[in-house]
Amino acid sequence: MFDFKDQPSKEPKKREYEESEELKFLAQKVISEQKIDIMPAQIAYLLVSPNISKTVPSKTFKTGPEFRFFSGFDYVVEVSLDLWTALDEAERYILIHHELLHILPIMNEKTGDYDFKIRKPDFIAFKSILDKYGADWKQKIKLSLSSIHNLTPAQEDSIKI
Repeated sequence: MFDFKDQPSKEPKKREYEESEELKFLAQKVISEQKIDIMPAQIAYLLVSPNISKTVPSKTFKTGPEFRFFSGFDYVVEVSLDLWTALDEAERYILIHHELLHILPIMNEKTGDYDFKIRKPDFIAFKSILDKYGADWKQKIKLSLSSIHNLTPAQEDSIKI
């Protein structure tokens, strides 16, 4: 008979979150230089230590009503610290540019209120990334993650950017 108690217990990974002025400053630079219109969204920028996961280098998500009430933030941009330290300035810029393109505040014409949405990575919205940086930037991120975490080819294929 199989006994589950004999299995090694998999402890949940302990992550630490730190607000990052460096991320915020770079995001403000990208918003200004690339003329990204995300007003009036309020965004928190977090470095996640050691990482979000081995296959998720960064992510942007919209906050729930309770989080928004207590924090004042409409969105959170998270970046894995282990990857952030491995990237050069140009790669960081592209990664943040990519994440900011997910932010989509839409004004309700009748009420004047904003509805905060997440833009899915579609061709039109993310064409500017391809036009400016080419398609190789994603491969550089994947290779960096793969080398940091010694990923197998199958794991490398599952990296989500």
